[in-house]
Amino acid sequence: MVSGVSEAASKYVRPGATGNNSGSDWSNAYNGLPSALTRGDTYYLANGNYGGYTFDDANSGATTITIKKATVSDHGTDTGWTSSYGGGQAIFSGWQIYTDYYTFDGQNRNTDWRTGGVNQYGITTGNTRLDDGNGTGGDNLTFNNIDIHGQGRDTGLGDDVIYAMSGNTNITFQNCALRDSDRTIFITRGTPQNWLIEYSYVARNASSPANHGEIMSSTDSNNFTWRYNAIEDPEGTAVWAFINNGTAANWQIYGNTIIHTAAYAAANREGLSGVIFCANDASNNNTCNNFVIYNNTISNTKGLWSGFIIQRGTGSIAQNNIWYNSVRTGGIDGSVGGNWFYNTIQDGDSSASKVVCTSNCDIFTDLANRNFHLKTATNAGMALSAPYSIDPDSITRGSDGTLDRGAFEYGGTSSAPSTQPVVLSAPSNLRIVP
Repeated sequence: MVSGVSEAASKYVRPGATGNNSGSDWSNAYNGLPSALTRGDTYYLANGNYGGYTFDDANSGATTITIKKATVSDHGTDTGWTSSYGGGQAIFSGWQIYTDYYTFDGQNRNTDWRTGGVNQYGITTGNTRLDDGNGTGGDNLTFNNIDIHGQGRDTGLGDDVIYAMSGNTNITFQNCALRDSDRTIFITRGTPQNWLIEYSYVARNASSPANHGEIMSSTDSNNFTWRYNAIEDPEGTAVWAFINNGTAANWQIYGNTIIHTAAYAAANREGLSGVIFCANDASNNNTCNNFVIYNNTISNTKGLWSGFIIQRGTGSIAQNNIWYNSVRTGGIDGSVGGNWFYNTIQDGDSSASKVVCTSNCDIFTDLANRNFHLKTATNAGMALSAPYSIDPDSITRGSDGTLDRGAFEYGGTSSAPSTQPVVLSAPSNLRIVP
């Protein structure tokens, strides 16, 4: 007897469908995402409202379930298809993800994503939880072109956009929006590993005495990469805050822009205690090892500090970052150099290679509209090897003769971008200065 082999299939989901509800084509589409999904299958979603959903299908090795927004150019079968099913959004109220190996692909997003446009993401969903509350959670998850949002600031809910408490491993957010919570955008616990957040819009958390917030709250963690993101209006302890006596290691933070907008300043909100805050004091004994922090642009931030505060750890390095009109940097511990400052107290960088601009400091193409591309070259920064040698536009840094500081290279030539998680050896011969 020959055993049967299950082959991957495409299934179709369309709210309001009136066929036989088999999901076999667009005429007979499921009228909602089925409660049980088949490993290996791809589920194409038409425009419409889907409510909340729990992804808890039993694992089958590394076989992945794909949830994909249907578009005019990619919608599987043509049977029963009309273009009105694509081009809009599949709208969920929230997700719970308790098992492994899912890929979520909205396929489209706004061209103005860096300044907060969200109405063209193929899939949008509310608060997303990556664990079941009993120690079991989703690993090997990919989110691409998804708008994930909380319930908004100052609601009193203390909600988090991404809630991941089970040490989730191999998590990727590419080309996403992650925004608008009353506490954190990401909260992680356990010992999560191998996270990549790239080319995403990350914006607007809140912090209060009742609900203390940050963009990402982490304890123990390993191998996190944040690159090429637009981070806007962060509040509370830090963009990246490390708490609960944890150890974080092997983080790569590069090519990001971080800003408090004019609207945020006008609202007189509290700002930040630091961009990175890894405290070792009477209340927190945290350790942060082997952080590489390159070519970020930090602009118009308010609060106590706008620097990288690592009070205990080894092997960290911060180079080629721009601070523009951003309070003071204090506590950039580790090996520091090649940074650029305007109207910012640069007390965390005593290197001979730093630049303090006092005239002709208007270097951005359109700061009022958050366009951080350079309109002139900066003083040459320090040479960096791959993957740090590429900017968010896939321009090779220094290919025009001057390696610019900050997120974007001025001039230069294009190189193919990397979209894979970066695994790096720890920098050597570096130490954190207590």
